Amino acid sequence: MATTIEARRSTRRRTRPAGRAQDKQRRRTYWSFVSPALLVYGLLFVAPAFYGVYASFTEWRGSGDSPKFTGLENYRRLLRDTEFQQAFFNTLKVVAYCGVAIFILAFAITILLREMRAKKALRSVLFIPYIVSPIIVGIALATLLTPDGAVNGTLRAIGLNLFTADWLNSGMLFRTIMIGIVWVSTGFYVLLIMAGVDRIPPYFYEDAELAGVNAFQKFWHVTLPLSWDVVTVSAVLWVIGSVRIFDFIYAFVGTASTPPISARTITVEQFLTTTGGHDPAYEMGYGCAMGVVMVVLIGVLVIVLRRVMRRDAIEF
Repeated sequence: MATTIEARRSTRRRTRPAGRAQDKQRRRTYWSFVSPALLVYGLLFVAPAFYGVYASFTEWRGSGDSPKFTGLENYRRLLRDTEFQQAFFNTLKVVAYCGVAIFILAFAITILLREMRAKKALRSVLFIPYIVSPIIVGIALATLLTPDGAVNGTLRAIGLNLFTADWLNSGMLFRTIMIGIVWVSTGFYVLLIMAGVDRIPPYFYEDAELAGVNAFQKFWHVTLPLSWDVVTVSAVLWVIGSVRIFDFIYAFVGTASTPPISARTITVEQFLTTTGGHDPAYEMGYGCAMGVVMVVLIGVLVIVLRRVMRRDAIEF
């Protein structure tokens, strides 16, 4: 018995150093592969981000003179800047109004496509506006919606003159832009939500039909709860992406003139404040302050959204 115990102890003494050596070798191999990627990421993303935060406390034109530290002056200026305030609230409108419209349409289309045979082909068609360049889509839609464009021309041709409008005037421009954003983005979220709906076992719907529920009850009690995790991820992606929308809006308004204040979001205002437009201001410090506000806004919205949409996971 004593011999057996001693043999086990000697075996442990021999295996522990070998196991530790293997762990050390794995760590060295791991860091040898990961370190170059971390270095590149830090130099190209993390360091510029921190420098942008520092630049937001300075007065800086981006070249020539070095940044002049001004403390919180840029942020105080944001509170007084009516153009930035308009852009800020326009951004919130895109997040809220377009988000609600996109998810209502996405769920409605998902329910319809689920019962169709050619649903895969139809999903691909819906996804086309999202994969086409936003600049091309923005310019094309703006051209179609001019007073003498194809939309008004078609309405007049079929006798619906009552529905013709100057879609691009200052009063309707931003609402038209939001409709365009909904049209462009809906296909992407249809794909995401359908990916969650397709994994739901068919017998859940069969049991619901045997219970005599209608289509809305089936959606409310089966589809939505069992795809809630996908809906949550999709909502977070929408918040992050919607705050950063720039190219579609700028192309829709047109580059021939400075976008009107009523049609600007934070990204457009930041572009015009730094290097954009026909007469760039080159106020890099002020533009960096807008960028910091935009990052904080995304963080706050994502945290609030995750708390509001938090549910217990349903296993099936």
